[in-house]
Amino acid sequence: MKKSTKITNQSIESAGLPKDPKHAIAEYIWNGFDAKATRIDLFIESNELGYISHIGIQDNGEGIPLETLSFSFGNFLDSIKKNRLKRSSYTRGKKGKGRFSFSLFATRAIWNTVFQEDGNLLSYRIQIDRESKEQYDIGGNSKAEHTNTGTQVILEGVFGLNAAFFETDEFKNFLAQEFGWFLYLNKERNYAISINGKLLVYEHLIQETDLLSWTAYSPDGDVSYNFTINYIRWNQPIGDRYYYYFLDSEKKEIAKILSSFNNNAINFHHSVFVESTFFDHFERQDIILSTDDNLFSGKAKQVIYRNLLLELRDLLDRKQKKYVLEHAVSVKLTDLERKRLLPDYTDSETDVKRKDVLLALIKEIYIVDPRIFFGIKPELVRTYLGFIDLLLQSKKSNDILPIIDKALTLTDKERNRIKEILLTSTNDENAFPKEEK
Repeated sequence: MKKSTKITNQSIESAGLPKDPKHAIAEYIWNGFDAKATRIDLFIESNELGYISHIGIQDNGEGIPLETLSFSFGNFLDSIKKNRLKRSSYTRGKKGKGRFSFSLFATRAIWNTVFQEDGNLLSYRIQIDRESKEQYDIGGNSKAEHTNTGTQVILEGVFGLNAAFFETDEFKNFLAQEFGWFLYLNKERNYAISINGKLLVYEHLIQETDLLSWTAYSPDGDVSYNFTINYIRWNQPIGDRYYYYFLDSEKKEIAKILSSFNNNAINFHHSVFVESTFFDHFERQDIILSTDDNLFSGKAKQVIYRNLLLELRDLLDRKQKKYVLEHAVSVKLTDLERKRLLPDYTDSETDVKRKDVLLALIKEIYIVDPRIFFGIKPELVRTYLGFIDLLLQSKKSNDILPIIDKALTLTDKERNRIKEILLTSTNDENAFPKEEK
């Protein structure tokens, strides 16, 4: 039985479908996780020459209930998933594009799905052809012989791809980057992806981890909650933005919010997983990133939540500064020299000393805030550094710290380190007035 979507084949083609087979395959894997699957099996049937007869993506999710088919397949760019709770990692495909991704490299997609209805397992088939994507065919509606729900997507008439593509490091690393954070998030629940029977590994993407615990108390001290905080720094970009993931006592993600360290100034790829019974009654649908007034009914929990966010921000601030000190700052200094953004120096003892002071100063400023040079035209960076260098030459070092202090929020330790650097540019110990105690 053929049914039509509410859009034309031409409109689907122009709606921004994936242009890369890797992204198309990822769409189908995410669809499986959207259906609450815990395992996705990707298999490629091919001959000895690598010619692919078909590609399969099997999941153990809830299947596609027949009653929702007109919503999930009949409405393009208006997927039923849009109505689910927001800011969850478990719903990725929100516009219904994923099911048409096959048209990039296959002539036909067939969904064999098993779902539960009134205690019975039912199965049916859905088919979409590349040349008529505005229509989908339904058949084989019957009681299922299977013992579990799930969906198997079969992609037939594969063109432009060889089986060797799915064995390349490029493909496997892409999936690891796209799904590694999600598999780690759900590792206690045994989530997994396999390619031709081999489990996808992602652990090589983890550069640094730290496990901490934190206890929060209500203002009156009568209520306390323990939080287990798992920090990860990835060595490559991941398939999600950088979030705090909140897990309940069953280790299930209840909500996530942006970490506020989402900037492109440095490659500080991170995730923070926070587990606690505190989130057992967390209202995910009430999350508003700019306020937490509606999150909890009790004042005590609001206070604990705000303190938790402060604790997490302090953790990431320390981790980022450590990363910048150990890795990013040397890259930045090299980049400034390579682009000839530093003032010109001779080999004289005076110039060498002045250059060392300027580089040390840049290093400290960059550690405080790596965004300081991000998005600024090279000419302006050259001007700013030249201005600081002029102050160093004119023995006006004592004027530099107040300028930096107004531009950045410095801690006492950061202020003292900058002061010590500037003191090396002058022999006047009274250049900086002592602070009153």
